[in-house]
Formats: sequence, structure tokens, C-alpha cells
Amino acid sequence: MDSFFLMGAKPLVQDSPTMKLHELLDWVEISHKLKGLYKREISNGGGPEPYAPLAMFKLMLLGQWHGLSDTQLEHALKVRLDFMVFTGFEPGDDSFPDATTICRFRNRLVTAKLDQVLLRRVNVQLEGQGLKVAGSRGAIIDATIIESAARPNQHIEVDEDGQADVVDSADDEARWVKKGKDAFFGYRGYSAVDTEDGYVEHVEVHSANQAEVNKLPGIVEALAAQGVQPEGVLADKGYASAANREYLKNKVIGDLIQFKGSRGNPVHPLQTQMNRAIATLRYKVEQGFGTMKRKFHLSRARYFGAAKTQAQMAWAALGVNLLKAMRKLQSGRLQPCAGSSPS
Repeated sequence: MDSFFLMGAKPLVQDSPTMKLHELLDWVEISHKLKGLYKREISNGGGPEPYAPLAMFKLMLLGQWHGLSDTQLEHALKVRLDFMVFTGFEPGDDSFPDATTICRFRNRLVTAKLDQVLLRRVNVQLEGQGLKVAGSRGAIIDATIIESAARPNQHIEVDEDGQADVVDSADDEARWVKKGKDAFFGYRGYSAVDTEDGYVEHVEVHSANQAEVNKLPGIVEALAAQGVQPEGVLADKGYASAANREYLKNKVIGDLIQFKGSRGNPVHPLQTQMNRAIATLRYKVEQGFGTMKRKFHLSRARYFGAAKTQAQMAWAALGVNLLKAMRKLQSGRLQPCAGSSPS
């Protein structure tokens, strides 16, 4: 039950974008997935009571969605009513987590590999409300560059045995990649979205120098593991290979990968028409990347390492999906199902 403070504050912020996003989900169901993050929950040992995992998760989402550092987030929580109501924190002695606590909680989520689990649970809730199409459909797959949080600073490190190694940066998992005339240092973030509304189904992050063409089977397998069985896969020429086409054929999944010509073997006019038809659908994944980068601050990684960058991308994807659902409601196209309000 809300405290007197939160009951009084809610009417003041109920029309804010933050609270509109909050009202879409059953957060109690999400909280069940966060159990076990603290050893104290399992051992029932002594020590100070940890902050509620759900409140910390909500706070971490706010930091991602508003592009705030942990220090900025700590300060914003103390002065913004919508942040307090969204998370459930309120003024009081030692009631607000500091920047270090927020960072440690994020690391717990990454270690527990909950990014994909929570993204899937949110999608299931949206499907239950009729805001997202459930069942088999097409999947659009693509990748985008996410620049490293560290600036490249190549130097030589020598280990205890006297072996020298060239290190590009403090972010030792980031790598260089060239796209067109430009070079980037960081990661490739992969996304699979549905062909209906462009909801993000799955994300994963790898070093930027790893070839896109080899990632398609793994992404399709990850979708299947989450209960998403695409009837067809759409992708650009970067995924065109005999191995990928054979893989989709063996899985009885429609092959909608664009065709790529080669020297002395140009693309057939019919294949060119097919490429154009696929391109008219692929905009949905590009649109998702644009929203993640423009609104949810994914252009550059905020942390070091592929695992933390993948978690950052998952929270941005979660924001994209909630935004799509909220806009669908606001357009009057759908109404939330009875009983779908958060507890």
C-alpha cells in the first residue's frame, strides 16, 4: 500500500510520460523475476535490508530512458516527484540509493542475465493486453553500431612474464569496424523485431569486428528459445549467404534475405524486385534503432563490455516497446484489457 506521501504525489504526476509508461505493466509479475538477486534473500542472513529489487529496477530504467549517469540519477530521484512515484522511493532517512548502489544493482542484473528474460516478460504482458500480436509472424533482423564508452587509446601492456600485448582501449571487448568511409570503435547491436508493428523481440551485442552474416542462426535460435517462432526472416544483403539460406530452409522458415550480386554475377531483375519489396518492410527495424538511439540514448555505450552494453540495449528496447504500446492506446486503436492495470 502506498504511503501518505505517495498517495498525495500521484495526482500531481499522473499525466507525465513516465507515469503513462508505468501504467502499462503489471509490475508485481515483473518483481517475481527479480527474486534471488541478493544472497540475503536466499540465506535469510543478517545485515542491512537491501533496497527492493523492483524499485531498483525501475530506477535503473529511468536512468537509461533519460540518459542519466548514476550520479545524475541519484540526484534526480531526490528532486523529481514522477521518479519517486514511479519507483516507490520517498524522502526519509537513508531512503534513497546512492550512485554506487545503483551501479552494483545493474551489475547484479547483468550477472543474472535477466535482460532478455525481462524484455520477454514485458512483451508477453503487452500481448495479453492485445497491444502486441502474439503467435507466429515474420522477424526482421539487422544490426547497428554502438560506439564504446571508452575512447580508443592504443598502448602496450606487459604481463608478469614479460609478454607484450597491444591494447586498444580500457574497454577490452570493443573493436574497430569500418562502415563506408568511417571507422567506429565499439560494438554491433543486433535486433529482431516483428513484422506487424516493429516490437523488439530480441537483442544481442557482439564486438563490432565480428561478421554480421554469421549471427543470423544464433538470433533465430534465441527467438525459438523464447517461444517466438518466426514464419519468415527478413534481412538485408549483409546476411546473404548459402549457409544462412540453407539454415532457414532446414528450419522451414521463409527466406526473405535480400539478394547480393557479385563480380560477373549481377542480381537478376526479379531478385532486384524482391529486394525492393523486402526493403519496404525492413524500415521497422531501422525505425527501432533510431528510437533507441535518439530517445533512449543508445548511440554510445554507457558501460564497458558486451554484456553490460547488451543489457543497456535491452532496456532501450523495452522503452521502445512500451512507447509503441502507449501510442497505440493513445491513438484509440485499442483499449487495455480489463484487469491489466498494475497492482
